[in-house]
Amino acid sequence: MAVRVPLVAAIASLLAAMPAQAQQDRAARALALQAKIAAATRMPRLSVISGAEQWYGIGVTLPAAGPYNTVRVLHRNLARCTASGLRLLAGNYGWATTSTGGTPSAPKERQNPGTILVHSAIEFAGTKTDQSAPRMPVRWGGQAVATMSPSSAALGFPNLLLSDPVSGAIAPGATFYERSSVTVATAGQLFFSALSLRGGSSGFGTDSGEGSAANSTAERAFDNAGGDVTVAAPQFAAGWSALAVLGYCSDGSVAPSIAIAGDSIVTKGDDAGYGYFTGGWALRSFAAYPHMLLALPGEREVDAVQPWNFASRLEASGYATHVLWAYGRNDLSYDLGTLGYTPAQALAAMKAVRLQAARQFMMPRGAAPGQVFVAATILPAPTSSDGFLTLSGQSKDVYEAGRVLFNDWLRDPGAGGFVAQANAQVAGVANAGTARVADPCAGLEVNAAGVPTLDGGFSPPATQTYASGTSSGSNPGNAFNDTAKAWTPGQYRGAELQIVSGTGAGQSRGIGGNSATQLLIADAWTTVPDATSTYRITDAPGWNGVHPGTRGAILSAGGVNAATLMQPLPVR
Repeated sequence: MAVRVPLVAAIASLLAAMPAQAQQDRAARALALQAKIAAATRMPRLSVISGAEQWYGIGVTLPAAGPYNTVRVLHRNLARCTASGLRLLAGNYGWATTSTGGTPSAPKERQNPGTILVHSAIEFAGTKTDQSAPRMPVRWGGQAVATMSPSSAALGFPNLLLSDPVSGAIAPGATFYERSSVTVATAGQLFFSALSLRGGSSGFGTDSGEGSAANSTAERAFDNAGGDVTVAAPQFAAGWSALAVLGYCSDGSVAPSIAIAGDSIVTKGDDAGYGYFTGGWALRSFAAYPHMLLALPGEREVDAVQPWNFASRLEASGYATHVLWAYGRNDLSYDLGTLGYTPAQALAAMKAVRLQAARQFMMPRGAAPGQVFVAATILPAPTSSDGFLTLSGQSKDVYEAGRVLFNDWLRDPGAGGFVAQANAQVAGVANAGTARVADPCAGLEVNAAGVPTLDGGFSPPATQTYASGTSSGSNPGNAFNDTAKAWTPGQYRGAELQIVSGTGAGQSRGIGGNSATQLLIADAWTTVPDATSTYRITDAPGWNGVHPGTRGAILSAGGVNAATLMQPLPVR
């Protein structure tokens, strides 16, 4: 009777009889075949192709019965691969200032309590002015309209919907349009709008290649014949659009992309030269890569790590390969200012929260590997007595000692530093992510002598004054008049306006745009200037509170090496 030898034992016996080199060759061929089989049988992963830069604070109401509020958003395939099977990731959530699991303080993600109806299409051709190109309808579970209702529990559940794939392919760098519309189930209900990608990474209003540099109405053309809903702010129109466009890379790869989470410094700030009501160093740093902006103004990191405060954003971020985590400023003021911690106590609390966040994203999610977790240092927040015209007029932030301790821990390359401690949390976990550090301070921070220095605590001063004079008065809450001028429209977009004397003296605002005689400001006046108010326009980095202006955002982005940070996970 023949004796059956187990297959594994037979292979082992055969290999043992082979010369060493032959064993290595056979093993290498077996591994290569195994990899090919795995590649052929596994389901491809979706890549983020393009995203919307969300502003969750904008609530818009519509009548229950049409017309739809329709917006046409320009997208660009930044995935660096030909993408097909495009799918829209839709959201129906906004923000609130209450929490079931923490103290009411900063805005936190919440589901929209009302139901919205979403109707979308993709245009693979067309231009800003030519909107007659054929549209491919987007289906949602085979239906033409998606009904997005909140969960029975208002908190702690994601409120997202992924559309069916749309036929057609987009080449790397090619543009296409998303046409989306929304209506509400009951008259007067709120929906939270999204903004199209737009703005620039290299200067004052320079187009980054995704969306409109000027947030123009031509880019966001409405077609519902009088049913538009607009927000009372210059150069801004509200309308629902998808959170992100996803797709499959034709070569089977997963394109590097980044989900940007953080507070108002990265979601808006005073970067008026990027786009009205949006900007910041993070968008400028990663403008060349597909990205989703998931930040909330005023949010603390200690709130963001809680599942009931980050549910929809956590699920959405899972489609990205990288996560930028840019919190800390609000935690500093809370720990040191509200709770009265010492800098060392604040450091301990903030370290624990940052490591908790890192582990959450670095752990694999089902079949998807863990993500690259990019932790950002905290920018300084100096004050100035002269609109940052000089270094001598600046003073360090009152929370500077705690900021320095935290940043030093993030930058520490040793075993006691952030990267080593974050990676240690997932040591031995198959397909875990890795930790990296983005250092926007490196491009911005100087010491009292004006020398670029990490943890210097000061901002570079203005290098030039563009214009000065006295207001002609009759200033609106969000603008400034000087009828004696004849400016070139748009020439001061991104510059800083400072009231030097008279009514409203000491106020500085980023300039979002200008006409021949009027300057539009990014944030409304606290005290509206009048005909006694003298002013100057400079290239100061800004700081309206803790938010750097356009030049500050540009300098900060210059300290971030996005190409290195966006490298894929190392092979393990």
